[in-house]
Order: sequence, then structure tokens, then C-alpha cells
Amino acid sequence: MNGCKQMLALMLAVILGLSGLFNPSIVEAGQNQNQHVDKGEFIKQLVDTLGIDLQDGEIPFTNVDAELKPYLEAAIRTNILDDTTGSSFGPNEKVTREQAYVFLIRSLNLRDSYSIDSLKAFRDFKAINNEYHQELSAAAELGLIPSSQPNFQPKKPVTQRELEVMLSTYETNFEFVSVIHSNDLHGRIMYNETNQELGLAKISELANQARSKNPTLLIDLGDTFHGTNYVNFNKGLAAVEAMNEMEYDAMVPGNHDFNYGQDYLLELKDKLDFPLVSANILKDDNPFLEGYTIIEKHGKEIALVGLTATDTAVKTNPAGIEGITFLDEVTVAKQLVAELENEVDVIVAISHSGLDTDVNIANEVNGIDVIFGGHSHDTIETPIKYTHGYVTQANEYGKALGHTNLIFHNDNLIGVNGFLYRDHADKTDDPSITAILDKYKKEVDQELNEVIATTNVRLDGERADVRTKETNLGNLITDAMLAELGTDIAVTNGGGIRASIQQGEVTRNDVFTTLPFDNTLVRTTLTGDEILAALEHSVRLYPAENGGFLHVSGLSFSFDPARPAGERVVEVVVNGEPLNSEKSYSVATNNFTAAGGDGFEMFNVDKIEFDSGELLSTTLINALQSDKVIPGVEGRIVVK
Repeated sequence: MNGCKQMLALMLAVILGLSGLFNPSIVEAGQNQNQHVDKGEFIKQLVDTLGIDLQDGEIPFTNVDAELKPYLEAAIRTNILDDTTGSSFGPNEKVTREQAYVFLIRSLNLRDSYSIDSLKAFRDFKAINNEYHQELSAAAELGLIPSSQPNFQPKKPVTQRELEVMLSTYETNFEFVSVIHSNDLHGRIMYNETNQELGLAKISELANQARSKNPTLLIDLGDTFHGTNYVNFNKGLAAVEAMNEMEYDAMVPGNHDFNYGQDYLLELKDKLDFPLVSANILKDDNPFLEGYTIIEKHGKEIALVGLTATDTAVKTNPAGIEGITFLDEVTVAKQLVAELENEVDVIVAISHSGLDTDVNIANEVNGIDVIFGGHSHDTIETPIKYTHGYVTQANEYGKALGHTNLIFHNDNLIGVNGFLYRDHADKTDDPSITAILDKYKKEVDQELNEVIATTNVRLDGERADVRTKETNLGNLITDAMLAELGTDIAVTNGGGIRASIQQGEVTRNDVFTTLPFDNTLVRTTLTGDEILAALEHSVRLYPAENGGFLHVSGLSFSFDPARPAGERVVEVVVNGEPLNSEKSYSVATNNFTAAGGDGFEMFNVDKIEFDSGELLSTTLINALQSDKVIPGVEGRIVVK
């Protein structure tokens, strides 16, 4: 009987061996499954599993080939890899079990720590690197490490089969709800390759790709309806139509969404197919908008609470927010948590309040799980965990787009990870959105050729002139700035003026060629000493051309170029009175100069009191269309 068994076993072995000869792929597949995985390959497959956007950033490692480099950069950007470990990564070193699970746990960006007891259950616990106890405890508690095996074998190299099991367990153990978030587009709805602005058609395609993988929310964090010709000319309707087609889920209004006035913002709200929410805006002591919306995704009830910056009161035109007050965001967030915490699974803030306020909420409000931010134009590559919640924000103008994942285990939110998309040749457009935008682009381009005014004199915007002396165009622009904001003086840099406007008919395109930058009209305050310092800085390079040469209104000054730089200004007169060094003066300027552009250190972005959101080009158009006489060269700037 035993002899028969031995004969059968021998025959089976021969058959299997012959099958291997005739089917080498079977043997090869088996060998591949048992092949050890190196660290570079593990990171590559993990990054692919997470779908992290590959980019062209630098990495600190010197021993990495070009194909692997973007994967390591993505892992560093999302804190899976530590970029302070030295110049050598060791991409060809075998990845051990403990290293692999550490990478998996880091990718989850967990909100809590886990007991080490589950890890101690392994008989070889003492062989585990102490530095990895925190991550491996989480891996054990969250079911990534099989609990049935008595030994963990931390130093054992991972095989290809084990890698597949790890990634499969990773995907099945957790539920992901993705959130695609845009902020501070400021009307950049069109793709702009030069500025690497994605535009809504590419944003839509990225959102659709996310939807194909996980349940997905698409949200906007404000300052969208105003800012470029492609929305200003149609008062935001181009953005509304495209966003409706994209099926946005919710939006919070930003300060510049009030630029058309509060009544018109409500008209836009009624045209949206999704909620426009903000909980801290009151009109005559009543809610101006709904405070939040609740959306169900993957069986989870998610509350999206809107919060708009309290400094909207000074960062939009006061006429547009008459009767409106903005309540403290932290106070309102606490109130909403008390109302919602027993009604939903997750509470997130969709905030146009700025990073400082968002961090305050994350540290002070227990119950807000994630704050999706805007307003401060900050770049947060992957969500940052604070005391109670996470904070993220995606730059400005569509130069980045946020992809954040809410990660659930056994129906509990256990982590929040994510990354930012950026423009690249592999990003494609959603053709349905492109068709909508092209329609508006054609209309706007036709308007650009529309005659909007006439001038009976040539307006001098020649480079050599606006960077060295007073011109009639510089006087016209600054006069219009001063009149618009009612300030004591107005100044603007000659480098922002790029062309002359010829005598006769003036088109919109003429104006936009003259003032091509998206500079907005702002108000600040300077002392007399600071004004003197600004004028000295303006003429320090004379007679050389200088983009920081200031054109002025409300004041006149003379300077002597024979004197040393910094001591050239001889006399300054403000509205007929000598400049008072100790007095404070209100100043209209552009946001570039106001932020210290061209080296104007006496200006400071933190001192901007009011940003109108209006482009200087719009201010100039209004001046050309008025009945006011165009000023000549009047001796506002005199060379001694």
C-alpha cells in the first residue's frame, strides 16, 4: 500500500515537472510571487495605489533613477517618506515587513495613536525596532497585520505576493470618501499654460477621475465669481454655468464674491444647483445664507459648515455689504458642532477665513474633523493634523487643486490623507466644460474689441517714460485711484503700465494691453516719514529706467538726482500742504506695491486695510468713460 502511494507521488511530481517545462509562465509566475520587493518598488506601488499626483519636484536622495524619482518625491510630499534621512535612500534594498507597514500607516495620516498591546502579542515583539512601535501598533489594531500568525518577523524581506496582500488588505480594510477642493480661483476659470492655472475644464476631469475610484465630494472655498474678464464681463455667470455642469456639492462665499454686491450674490446663489453656505454672516441680525449642508456619501452623513472671513468687512467694497456683519468663526463653529454632532458622522468646515483662523478652529473646536480652507492663498501639500482637526488649502488661481481623503475603519473616521494636483501635460480637459467655457470666451473676446471710450489726446505709457518721469497716463490712473477710494494720495508703479493708448477710439483690449496685470486697487495708511521713504525709493535709480518709479496723485514732489540715493527728495507737498513727517495719510495703491513689490519695504501686506478687488484696468475704464478732463503733465514730479 505504501509503495502504491510512493509511486503515485512520483508520477504526480513528474507530471507537475513536465507541466512546468511546457508552461514556463507558471513557473515564472510562482518565482515572481516569491521574489523579494525592494524599497523603491514598494513606494512606487503604494503611491500608485493612493493615486498621488506625480510631479517634477526635487528630492534629497542622490542614488535614485529618473523613473523612480517622481514616486519618491510624491511620498516625501505626503509624509510617507522622511526627507531628512540623508542623501541615500537605498531604493534597491529589500524592504522589510516592519518598514513596509510603517510606510502603509504613515500614508493614512492617522488622527489617533493605538495601544501597543496588540503588537506585544507577537512572540518576537522584542525584535521590532523601537522607533516603529507607534506605526506598527496602529497596523496591528487596524487589521493590516494578520493576527493569526504567532510571529511578526519584522526583519523578513517582503515578497511580491506579500506586497499584493498588504495593498489589497489596505484597500479593503478602509473606506475612502474623497474631497476635491478648489479655492481662490479669482475668476481663473480658463486654462492658462503660462501661469500653470488648471482652469475648470481640467479641474472637472480630475474630479471625474476621483469619482470613478471613490465616493467623492466636489467643493469650492470661495473667491470664484470675480477677478478676470472671463467672469467680470458676465458677472460670474460663466463660473456658475460651468460649476453646475461639474456638479459641485457645496461652496462657501469669499470676500470677493461680494464684489458685485450682496443682492447680486443672492441672485447667483439662486442660479447655483448646489448650496452656497456660510454660518457666520448675518444681515440685519438674521442669517444671510444657510449655515451648512449635509451630504450622504458611502453611507456616511457629512456636514459641511460654511465660514466666511470676518475681515470681509474691510476687504470688499463697503457698499456691497451694507447691513451685514460677520461673526467670529471659532464661536460659530462651536455652536454648529453642538447642533450637529449627534446628527452626522463627520463635520467639516468649508472655510474662506484664512490659514490662521483655520488653525485656531482645528486647535480650539472639538468636533470639526477637517477644515478645507481658502482666503490666505496658502499651499498645504497634505492635510496637517492639529489638536482636534486637520487643515488643508490648495494655493490660488487653480495653480493647485486639493484631493483629500476621509478614511474610515469600522465606520469611524481614523485618518485624513491627501495631496495637491498641479498642471502637467498628462492633465486633460472635460470636453463638456470646455464647450461651456469656449462660449463665454468667444463673447468676452468680442467685447475686448468693443470701443468703450474715446480720448482726444495720446496717453503716454511708453516704457522709457513711465519708468523715469511723470506722464499724463500715470496722472490719469492715479487720479482715478484716488477718486475711487477717497484717499489723501494715490501712487502706482510705472512697471505696471505697459503701453500707450493712442488718441481716438479706445477698446477694452487697448486698456488691458496698457494694464495687463491682475493688480487690484487697495487702501493702506502711511506716515509722512514712510511716504518720504517711498518717494526716495522711487527715484533712487534715476535716470535709469525703474519699474518702481511711482506716479502720484494728491501730492507733488521734487528731487535732485545729483544727490546720493536716499537723500534726493527735496520737497513734498500733499494737497497744498507740506508733508508732515508724523502725520498718517490714507493711500490708494495697487496690491503689488502694497505688499512690498519692487522693494517698497515701507509698504506691508499686513497693513492693507481694504482690497477693493477691482482691477486697475477697470478703474481706468471708468475714468475714460467719465466726463472728467484728462490731466496733462502738471509738475507733480519735478527734477531739479
